[in-house]
Amino acid sequence: MGIATLVSSSLATASIPMPAPEDYAGESIVEVDVPDGGILQLLLDEGVRSMACTPAPGVSAWRVDADSRSFIDSLGLDYREMIPDLSAFIAQRNAERMAMRATRGLDFYADFRTLDEFNNRLDEMLADYPDLTTPIVLGQSHEGRDIRGIIIRAGEDNGRPACFLNGCQHAREWISPMTTIYMADTLLPAYGEDPQITSLLDKIEVIVVPVSNPDGYVFSYSPGGDRYWRKNRRDNSGSCEGVDLNRNWGSDWNGGQSTSNDTCSDIYVGPSSMSEPEVTALGDFMLNHGNIKTQVDFHAYSQLILEPRGYTTVPPPDFDELHSLGGDMSNAIQGVYGKNYVHDNPCNILYCASGTLIDWPYDQYGSRAYCIELRPGSGEPGGFDPAPSEIRPCAEENFQAVLKLMEYTATPLSIELPSGPPTTVWTNQTTTFPVTITARSEDPVPSEAVLRYRSTAGSFTEVALDYLGGDNYEATLPTFGCTSAPEFYIAVGGDGGGVATMPASAPSELFTATPVSSQEIVFTDNCDTDPGWTTSGSASDGFWDRGIPVGGGDRGDAPADASGSGFCWQTDNVDGNSDVDGGNVILISPILDASLPGSILSYARWFSNSSGSAPNEDTFVTQISDNGGITWLDLEIVGPAGDQVNGGWYFVEFNLDDVPGFNPSSNFRVRFIVEDVLAGSVVEAAVDEIEITFAECIEDSPCPEDVVGNDGVVDVEDVLGLLGAFGTTDPNFDIDNNGFVDVGDILAVIAAWGEC
Repeated sequence: MGIATLVSSSLATASIPMPAPEDYAGESIVEVDVPDGGILQLLLDEGVRSMACTPAPGVSAWRVDADSRSFIDSLGLDYREMIPDLSAFIAQRNAERMAMRATRGLDFYADFRTLDEFNNRLDEMLADYPDLTTPIVLGQSHEGRDIRGIIIRAGEDNGRPACFLNGCQHAREWISPMTTIYMADTLLPAYGEDPQITSLLDKIEVIVVPVSNPDGYVFSYSPGGDRYWRKNRRDNSGSCEGVDLNRNWGSDWNGGQSTSNDTCSDIYVGPSSMSEPEVTALGDFMLNHGNIKTQVDFHAYSQLILEPRGYTTVPPPDFDELHSLGGDMSNAIQGVYGKNYVHDNPCNILYCASGTLIDWPYDQYGSRAYCIELRPGSGEPGGFDPAPSEIRPCAEENFQAVLKLMEYTATPLSIELPSGPPTTVWTNQTTTFPVTITARSEDPVPSEAVLRYRSTAGSFTEVALDYLGGDNYEATLPTFGCTSAPEFYIAVGGDGGGVATMPASAPSELFTATPVSSQEIVFTDNCDTDPGWTTSGSASDGFWDRGIPVGGGDRGDAPADASGSGFCWQTDNVDGNSDVDGGNVILISPILDASLPGSILSYARWFSNSSGSAPNEDTFVTQISDNGGITWLDLEIVGPAGDQVNGGWYFVEFNLDDVPGFNPSSNFRVRFIVEDVLAGSVVEAAVDEIEITFAECIEDSPCPEDVVGNDGVVDVEDVLGLLGAFGTTDPNFDIDNNGFVDVGDILAVIAAWGEC
């Protein structure tokens, strides 16, 4: 797709304001090991400036001058130089920026841009794409600057669902507005050229607000300002200005999680909830819009995706959906340049925070609201001041995350199959399965919820789902012959005219099933009791444990079992910070019978590896053995990345006849292996509802009285055959299925005499 990169000739390098190096003379940034809260308070009381918004004991960066360095020395604290000469570092960054502008002057993303440049770029977009863009001014800042943005949509303003993207609540995070405006700069030229983006912009609108804190942003550029300024520029009638906009929102405002009532603090919450004009401007726009379904508040740095709610570890009621979408965005980012953006509750991967922009939209109107902390990663060089060369790759990888969010926004309804799609259907009775349909941007219309099926390639037959109330429906497939190849999908209409399907790309992609005439349960285990499973492994922690889940969904745990009986097998089934660490954990079944051809192994599994310091590196492996465990064959490998590594129960089944190298065996075993073998990540897994079934498909004979030769004629040969088997239990001659070959069977042959 094309990407607009041209900027106006007014961006001559000589006219660009940059931080003045002399403002930072004699300053350094050092990494200090603060041993406890008492020492931390001494540093803060002395006025030593932490680079962390929430200073805490431990190793962190501090901005020091000669006096504060002497004070640190007097405390006997260990520290190392990160930026020994901050003035020289600022001068170096300025030189890098000037060089990038000189060599890539027509590329908007060659360098960090000023507020005027952002506004000029918005004007250029409006002029270049008048049919796709609408200008917005959300309000004004404390110092009277416009908070500007752009709405991107194809066609009329029809109240369609929206995805809201904003940057730069915090002034010093310069890579944030660059990434935010890149989304508009990439979407606009792609409309009409890229089928995916064209389809999405026909269904939804995208709202882009690059700079939410214009006063603070200008101050971070200005000579006499502060390159590392975080807050807005409220006059607090004292020596310290500013409010942290991302602590001023009305959800758990001043709740004590990473907040302060000290006006000099970087996390000062403000005089009251929603007191800041920048916050009320964004908040009023969001509420008045009325149909914002998803949003991202871009920040820097640490490469994280923060999910609601940020002020508590208690999972919200729709945690699974929020976490799954966060995982989809993380995987999309990783697929570009391999960067890991860990996704989870902020309390688990960063710190708890009250009064933030991920929680207010979620609490006010149910938006899927996220905060993405951009490049660089925690501990990597650059921090709040990365090199200009980081701008474009950071924006490009996050564009893929925004596409995932747009896809979610454009899907008006969510369809789920709690038990999975049926993989077998009956020849002699209907097959029913539950369907859950929930609202996203539209409410489902029960009368427009349908099942479409066919037995061979061709047209579909449509039947209505049975509406059971609430979000619950039931689908019913008819009988199928043994030689048929059933295909089917679910479709539902919304009250706004939208349509959703399951699978999402149906009818291009369809569910399939195998016809069976009989099915026998050989083994079933809902984990309420233990029939003889064993555990082993090389891990230091996280071994398999059977019980009722106690973690409440915390840190990747399954909050409940899959079957509803209460019990399942789960890795380290304890509450709190415990998961698979330092190796693998193995759960091995007892000896089972899978000797019949057509044996099917099914189970429910849960796997989460998408959080922690090194997400998406580990796997969940299922293996089977036909010799009691002497040798093993891989059945499936889940992970290290993909759409099933973010938690959630998945029901899977496998026809063992289809596994290469497997022989039907009464000495069968299955084992589940979960690992954490590379850098530390949070790995949790669970299994439930393990079954072995035997299925076969035998067509009913259209002429059961033709017991000899199957020649389509009931004649003397059939009578002679019956007489030879008379008095036995031979099922081939027991026409009336009463258990014996008797007079009733002879009478049936006589009654059917002749051609069938």
